[in-house]
Amino acid sequence: MVQGRKAAHSREDILAKGFDLFSRQGYHATGLATILKECQVSKGSFYNFFGSKEQFAIEILDHYHQAEWEKWEQEFNRVEGRIFAKMRIILEQKIQMREQNADHYGCLLANLTGELGDCDSSFNATIRTYIQQILDAITGDFEEAQRDGDIRSDIDARTLACAFWDSWQGALLRVKVENTATPMRETIELYWNHILPPKQQETADESPS
Repeated sequence: MVQGRKAAHSREDILAKGFDLFSRQGYHATGLATILKECQVSKGSFYNFFGSKEQFAIEILDHYHQAEWEKWEQEFNRVEGRIFAKMRIILEQKIQMREQNADHYGCLLANLTGELGDCDSSFNATIRTYIQQILDAITGDFEEAQRDGDIRSDIDARTLACAFWDSWQGALLRVKVENTATPMRETIELYWNHILPPKQQETADESPS
């Protein structure tokens, strides 16, 4: 019996190449012909794998989000200390990686949110789902930091989480435009040194007489 030929490319290979394309060029600028050529796959095989370009992008985002989530957890678990300090250490590691890799294309979720966030599609729903998961995680971390006394408690953790996430996403967009990690570093310093720590209360002795 003659066995069928082994597929030249696995689903994971195509997703990896698609991730690189969307990161470099964006969603709209990456046509199907470019995807097929870069992945060296026929149109029929592509549609058998993914069904549509939109579904392809969703699966890439799924793959990317899961990989980044697992990487964050692994890095977080290797760092000792209280959660507020640990968060800063990991974020500063991200900044260092960006500074060491001038060809880095930034966060795919941030890039695609800016490009496709207002589309009325399943892709928009996927973006919203992942953003909510991230906000839930940040909120949980901030709540623990509040219990530790490291974060101000006069503002609820969810509000602080949303404010930080919005600022961080804005910083990532500036990084792309300015080609420097400075906006990321400025955001971390602003939040960890000024916005998030508890406000110092004046004592009666410090009050004007």
